[in-house]
Amino acid sequence: MNNSHQLHESRSLRMHRLIVEAYLADPEYVIGFARENLSRWRMGNVDCDDFDVWEKILSGDQAGILDALTAKDEKSIRLRQSSPFAGLISAEDRNRILALAE
Repeated sequence: MNNSHQLHESRSLRMHRLIVEAYLADPEYVIGFARENLSRWRMGNVDCDDFDVWEKILSGDQAGILDALTAKDEKSIRLRQSSPFAGLISAEDRNRILALAE
């Protein structure tokens, strides 16, 4: 894997760790937020196979959700590329993470 992919994955993992913090503080809100994104994307004719996977994860237990958000295996890395949590973290936090290691 080249440095560009590693940097992208590192940033994505950092953002999803912030999502974990939000989830632990208010799981109902965070799950609802993700489901609304998935619904809106599908209504806009945006779809990918991973949306179905995310739906299943969001309906599962806390351990499965946290694993999808933070695991370093190939499946979790791929899932984070189609994360339904887009827009959940603040622009300030997102920009801070994107500025890392540039």
